[in-house]
Amino acid sequence: MSKLSGRYRLPYTRAIIGENGLLIKDQFTSGPSTNSSALMGGRTSGDAGEFESGDGDASSSFQSSVFETASLISCVTCLSDTESRDENEALLLPSNTVIPYAKILDVTNLDVDDNESPFPNHTALLEVTFAKPRRNHLVPKTIKLSVDTSVFPNMGTDVAEEILNRSYKNTKRNKSILVIINPHGGKGKANKLFLSKAKPLLQASGCKVLVKETTYHLHAVDIAKNLDIDEFDIIACASGDGIPHEVMNGLFLRSDRAKAFQKLAITQLPCGSGNAMSISCHGTSNPSYAALALLKSVESRIDVMCCTQPSYKNQPRLSFLSQTYGIIAESDINTEFIRFLGPARFELGVTMNVLQRKKYPCDIYVKYAAKSKNEVKDHYLQHKDRLNNIRDDLEANSTFTIDVPNLDEGSKLEDINITDDSFKLRWPFEDDVPSDWEKIDSELTHSTGIFYTGKMPYIAPDTKFFPAALPDDGTMDFVLTDARTPLTRIAPILMSLNRGSHVLQPEVEHSKIHAFRLVPYVKNSVISVDGESFPYETLQVEVLPKLVKTLLKNGSYVETDFESM
Repeated sequence: MSKLSGRYRLPYTRAIIGENGLLIKDQFTSGPSTNSSALMGGRTSGDAGEFESGDGDASSSFQSSVFETASLISCVTCLSDTESRDENEALLLPSNTVIPYAKILDVTNLDVDDNESPFPNHTALLEVTFAKPRRNHLVPKTIKLSVDTSVFPNMGTDVAEEILNRSYKNTKRNKSILVIINPHGGKGKANKLFLSKAKPLLQASGCKVLVKETTYHLHAVDIAKNLDIDEFDIIACASGDGIPHEVMNGLFLRSDRAKAFQKLAITQLPCGSGNAMSISCHGTSNPSYAALALLKSVESRIDVMCCTQPSYKNQPRLSFLSQTYGIIAESDINTEFIRFLGPARFELGVTMNVLQRKKYPCDIYVKYAAKSKNEVKDHYLQHKDRLNNIRDDLEANSTFTIDVPNLDEGSKLEDINITDDSFKLRWPFEDDVPSDWEKIDSELTHSTGIFYTGKMPYIAPDTKFFPAALPDDGTMDFVLTDARTPLTRIAPILMSLNRGSHVLQPEVEHSKIHAFRLVPYVKNSVISVDGESFPYETLQVEVLPKLVKTLLKNGSYVETDFESM
């Protein structure tokens, strides 16, 4: 640590600006060197020295394999924080630690008096705030860095702005966020989870955060229906999957709904018992990691589904996750009384219904997009290949890309204009079933075990029910099983839900569809939409393409490895 006078008597850490993050070199031990090359190449305890180069070109050596090794080891281990420490104590990191741009929250230039500064020319003094792993969560930490800028002569004078640009590639900084909390979610811990795990990261990044708690059933519908949409960029639902469902339907009821869906992004901070949206979009059910994903992820448009029933045929409802009838629906809705058991209640309900061999007769009419399993695989690969090609082109033209947007040819996010026509249904509920729809064989549907349709791959952390789901392909995944299937076959099917390979089994019907009509015949049963109980009556659903703006890690749903199944 340097022996400096006045305000420079501080533990400044030397760092290098690199392609993927800031590389920590060492701490000052006897005052900063006045030699700029020493700042870049001086070897200290713990510094392997491989970042030196014969011509002093640190920027090229930074891209060596040593950086990759340091990134893998230091990002995981040196940034971990498993012991408590004095909050007033300055943060020091070991040499060769990498602070990835993806974890940098904020950067501030510190004032330097050239007449008093002991630091060499071409040195920027910065205060960097980043997300640091601590036990199972992320916490914001701040470190003071001395960064040599001589190796980047074209960078300009605002080094902090340059680092921030690299840290927030393809996404907006300083977002305005409305957080809606269901205080009863997550066994009553939603508020505590948000305040302790997610909010500190959002505030450390410079975001404007307004928090509202729901106080009655469907309160989030009223909040979304009446809010000033010009005040916010994002509605973050600190809850389970119920609040995102309410928010979308609240916006759907607005007279200016086209403007609302055009402007606002809807995302989830997982603080409830069901967190399928965060798991599918952010790849995590941890609220702190989801908060970082909110800050860094790409704005992308996803399809949602529009549900119509006789009870509300003049005011359809939106669904972002799933609709189900049969074993899954009853296992979800009819086990609310044992919600205190957590996810185990659902598994218990499924087991009970399977053992009873319950049948749920119905008629099902569908508009197919891909009927057979081979057609589903072809459909999936076609959309994935197109997306990968676009990503490759973007990465080739963007050296410091962190997140790549989810772009279709001719459907870039900025090119999509939501209008009143975006909400029009292609197949109105009051019309007869269209002639180009198919009725599924009654021999199967009158012995239905599971009827399940959805738009997101995960319905729970370890349940990959729709592994072929895509965010914006204009279809929903459709799964149907026969209640007469022997238990010896049903058991391995249910055991493979964590891998998603259940859809490959011959006893499971798996298709891609644009729309369906379900006519249930059981006298007393339930229909579940996004985990909410809907009227038990005929249900018609169709896809509304790219209606909702959300935030996706790397511009797509998390990987399910469906192509390799």
